[in-house]
Amino acid sequence: MAIFNDHTAAIHLKILKQCGFYQVFDSNSKKIFGWNIYKLSFIVLTVITQCLIVFGNCGFLFELEDTINNVDLFLIIFSDSFNYLNLWKIIILLFNKNNVLDLLDVTYLNFFKSKQCHNNVEILYKHRNRVLQYTKLYYNFCILVIILWVFYPIVINSFIANSNDNRRLENIINRRYPMTVNTYNQYYVLFYIIETIIAIKSLYLVLMIDILLLSIGWAITVQYEVLAAAFKNIGHDVNLQKDHDYNLKYFKSILFDQQQLDLKLKLYFSIVKPIVLMHVAISSGLIIMLSNSFSMVLLSTESFAITMVNLFKIGIGIFYLCLQLFLHCHLFDHINSKRESVNLGIYSCNWTKMDLVFEKLLLLTVHVNDANQIKIKASTKKIVNLQLFANVLMTSYNIISVMVKTISKLNDTSDNN
Repeated sequence: MAIFNDHTAAIHLKILKQCGFYQVFDSNSKKIFGWNIYKLSFIVLTVITQCLIVFGNCGFLFELEDTINNVDLFLIIFSDSFNYLNLWKIIILLFNKNNVLDLLDVTYLNFFKSKQCHNNVEILYKHRNRVLQYTKLYYNFCILVIILWVFYPIVINSFIANSNDNRRLENIINRRYPMTVNTYNQYYVLFYIIETIIAIKSLYLVLMIDILLLSIGWAITVQYEVLAAAFKNIGHDVNLQKDHDYNLKYFKSILFDQQQLDLKLKLYFSIVKPIVLMHVAISSGLIIMLSNSFSMVLLSTESFAITMVNLFKIGIGIFYLCLQLFLHCHLFDHINSKRESVNLGIYSCNWTKMDLVFEKLLLLTVHVNDANQIKIKASTKKIVNLQLFANVLMTSYNIISVMVKTISKLNDTSDNN
């Protein structure tokens, strides 16, 4: 594994290290009784969080004096699904800890060994600057989301403070704690702290995992871009066109770099495939479910202020899920296209001026690249790409349209009666 710092890797290591996530996988981190102190703390905090979530759902096992509306029920399902999805992701990563560290090599700016690839290193530096900028924007956006969700209950409770009806004070996610309304309201601050801990822990997990895996994926795409540029430049130097041994030597050196990158891509896909497939399935369902919640709130009879705050809260959740799903689908769509562009780069080299040995090796390389298709599929026919993202949005739109029309007809029927 290469020695990384903030200047030699196309990944935002500073954020990962400041948040203590990189140290969970680093074998050189501080240890206590032979245990990685960061990993041990992370496991303990995860166990505590899961216990709090189970406690927050125990109310469904008992008959409580108050009822729960569909919007709150959907939000609880959303929160629990989001939490267990993050738990699934981190379990996969911890079981593949050594492979994750091995994958970080591909983000190293000097990953390739051939001279032609080194000549195109400026592509990597431009990519690194973009990754650092976009990662910081994504990080700030996630912090903004959690701040909005944490302060949302305070705004709502200011509207219902003088209400005399028997209802629980609003929380971040109105979980069904197994106790009476009076007891819950009396110890509301405690339950608010519990849900704040759960929310911050969940967003921390998804943020760190996304920064790590998406950055590695984008590094792989730009490394394929460097490969395509290196292949394309072979044979275009007039002084070296007739030096067939020289051109063959450097073609083989670039080909060796491609083989190393293909191995990294296969390793990357072996780790992220169970993560991405579960993420796409759950996120698709959550987008549809939260869209239905958005429609319910929009058509509800609550006061204008409460309705607007609820719409804003759910809308932020929908936007965040769509952004996450888009980033994953766009990444794998980009990986597929950049890998296919390597063949175009090979074909664009000045192979017509080369000897028969070079042309045979070039043709064999193109055939092997065509045959060795590495893609993540959601089903036998559906590939994880932007088309899949568009299908999820279209499905969500169709379901919402049907729901709104059905509710409108029911309201018209009730008015006529």
